[in-house]
Amino acid sequence: MKVKLNDKSYEIAEGITLGKFIGELGIQLQGVAVAMDYEVIPKSQWDATILKDGMELMMIHAVSGG
Repeated sequence: MKVKLNDKSYEIAEGITLGKFIGELGIQLQGVAVAMDYEVIPKSQWDATILKDGMELMMIHAVSGG
């Protein structure tokens, strides 16, 4: 299966959850939000959200400053 994350394609195993996929990328999770097909998925639901072939994900990193 393939999904897109920020316009980059990834080959993933069937039945993988959003939480496992993000974890396998080795990304620091603090300050990160993920939208799936333009809907933000709360972190509390990442481990219950199963990815499907062709999904488009967008990851946003919060940046502080002033």
